Amino acid sequence: MKKKLIEGIKILFFLLVLFFLGRYFMANWEEIKNIDWNIDRFSLITSFLLYFVYIITLASLWHFITKLNHCHIRHYDAVIAYLYSIPGKYIPGKVFMLAARCPAYEKEHKPVRKITVCFLLENACTLLGAAFLFLISLFFFPNALLEKYKYWTILLIIAFFICINPKIINFFLSIIGKIAKKDMCIPVTYPDMLKTVVLFILNWLVAGSGFYMLVHAIYPVPASQWLYIGGIYGLSTIIGILALFAPSGLGVREGILTAGLCLIMPEEYAVSISLLSRLWQTVAEIILVSGAFLVNQIIKLKNKKTAE
Repeated sequence: MKKKLIEGIKILFFLLVLFFLGRYFMANWEEIKNIDWNIDRFSLITSFLLYFVYIITLASLWHFITKLNHCHIRHYDAVIAYLYSIPGKYIPGKVFMLAARCPAYEKEHKPVRKITVCFLLENACTLLGAAFLFLISLFFFPNALLEKYKYWTILLIIAFFICINPKIINFFLSIIGKIAKKDMCIPVTYPDMLKTVVLFILNWLVAGSGFYMLVHAIYPVPASQWLYIGGIYGLSTIIGILALFAPSGLGVREGILTAGLCLIMPEEYAVSISLLSRLWQTVAEIILVSGAFLVNQIIKLKNKKTAE
């Protein structure tokens, strides 16, 4: 009965993902149909490759965080668990992403409490990495409006590195722990935290570069706009993560992208790219999740034959 229940939950989970994705693309189908499909194939393929690197590296960073919190499993199993959890972000609340990772760790008798802390830390580092990329991109903002605020940007960058101190993060985790009635903290030093956030920032540069190549595939933007476009992508992700009511920030992220891209290109291109970016990201994630599933099944079959 328990096995059937788990299988039923998996099917329901998959159907919910399809529902939210289908509803999004149906609502925006007219705009998607009107996209100018005169696309630079080299730039498009490069954008996909960079996004693949970003996701696989993100899975490895998740494993690195679990090692810091002494609740890690094999690197391969951690990457597979992470990839399997990706569809969970298309269901509101983000909790399905965590639920999809837990079985692999419970199998190795790792405490769910520690995995939850790692999940919160991973999301915090994702937000911090995207925020830093956006702060840097402000220096390349295509508008004289921010010229007088550059010193504030420098102060924000300094504040950024102060706020990643584990003592400050643990203070907020203790508040969450009191609400959840659980002891929640991250047993890491400031140098470890600094190293982790820097790795996330570097990975965000990869993601931002991927999005820049996607934009370049549709509209000829100069290389000088690389960091600005990457920063807008980072900002849209931040708002999308914080918008818990929207599955994977559907609609919210696209609005931020459109507003940012309108400053450097005609509005019709900005709208088209913001919509296409969702399709780009979703297709890349489907390929990675499907690939992980196939590889995992092949390895299981090989192990079964070896055991026989």
